[in-house]
Amino acid sequence: MVEKDPQLSALDVGELDVFVESMEPWQIESIGNQAWVDWHIRLQKLNQQAVLEASSMQEELTKETLISCGKLPVLVYEAICIQVWRLKVYPQIMKLEPSPVNTFGIYMVLYHEAAAVGLLETVLFHEDGAQCISEVMIDLLDYAVDQLTALLALINSGHLKPVTANEMECETQFEELERQKRELQFDISMRCISLVRYISEHMETAGVAASMATNLYKTHDMPSLLSHLLQLEPWKRFDDKGNLQTFNLGRWSRPDAEELSQLHRSEAQLWLCLRQLLLEPRLSHYYTIDETRRNIFCRLQANLTDIMIDQIPPLVDLKTFLCRLSVGDYSNLRGRTNGVKNPGCTLIELVPQIKEGYMKQVHRRTKTIAKVQLERFRMDGSDESRGMARKLLESYTSDAALAMDSGGAKCAKCGDKASKKCSRCKTEWYCGRECQVQQWPKHKDICDQFANLTAN
Repeated sequence: MVEKDPQLSALDVGELDVFVESMEPWQIESIGNQAWVDWHIRLQKLNQQAVLEASSMQEELTKETLISCGKLPVLVYEAICIQVWRLKVYPQIMKLEPSPVNTFGIYMVLYHEAAAVGLLETVLFHEDGAQCISEVMIDLLDYAVDQLTALLALINSGHLKPVTANEMECETQFEELERQKRELQFDISMRCISLVRYISEHMETAGVAASMATNLYKTHDMPSLLSHLLQLEPWKRFDDKGNLQTFNLGRWSRPDAEELSQLHRSEAQLWLCLRQLLLEPRLSHYYTIDETRRNIFCRLQANLTDIMIDQIPPLVDLKTFLCRLSVGDYSNLRGRTNGVKNPGCTLIELVPQIKEGYMKQVHRRTKTIAKVQLERFRMDGSDESRGMARKLLESYTSDAALAMDSGGAKCAKCGDKASKKCSRCKTEWYCGRECQVQQWPKHKDICDQFANLTAN
């Protein structure tokens, strides 16, 4: 990773404590109002600051402040809040206005979920972060499983096939927004791979291991889901010219020789998570490896090459486990174990509650909420809406936001290093004129919206 400027900061002096201490879960009906937009900008800055600190080896003050103030659960609430909004309110907005003139406000809400998940991904790497969310860890796992299931649906629907310039040029406003929604969903889902790994590794520390194991093994069959994703390799695709692209930090780009020689980050997370689950001592009490599951796991054995194990030595234990399975040595992994009559049975099982709470908030009110929020998203051209648009634009295109993207600007079309910015909206970068022209059909609408919203 490119070294970041240690002096670069997304926050001004004193903002960190103020921003974190003011964090509270928001109601779905508040989405889009002025106070919520201010919160969205604060969340953006906190996410940017956390990434800058983690990637430049600075003292991770953002993580420490979030944990010391006990505010990490708020991020779980926020991610699930937007998930419910996306499932229930967004379709109603599209029914009320199938071809919205301005899609920026709606995109902002969708992006809010990605910012919350991104900040969780950065902070939950640490064990003390998992302890802070112990009360909502079951809810976070349920959310992450929803996103991984959505990832499978995206792959099966052909999402990894790049959209051509001609296809983008023919898109309606609704189709463009749906594509952007799918792209954000893909980014969120890929980040949830890391979240599941951290949950699996830290469930003992969080003090909810029994309920977590029940959900990981019995409710969701997470080992099989992870194995399926390893077979599909969603971090890879080929562009319309047949060139390999990989997904990093929210965008597709052509990997260089060094990147090709290294295990992709998402693939490494999947392997490490699968290792954690299959070598977990609780496995024999919660999980039965029948012939179907055995076949699924054994197919992965050939993928664990010596080169891969050299890069991640702990995977040698997983390979040994899979070798045993391949020769049929798994009798001790099923049925009764250690005299336990009903393995995996817990007296008190924690169940997800946050999503259900948000579903109750919108029950029989989705159309009413959609009407109010649609008016908020119109950006009527008033001084207030223009000021809001400028603040949002600054949060998306600041130096801190740019530094998060692998240490510099990347071409919006091909992913290569970029040096030219769109002079009109100043939100997208390009490596040259050719890519800018090819990207224009996709960029035109959002460029018009930004230019109109921020015009004097």
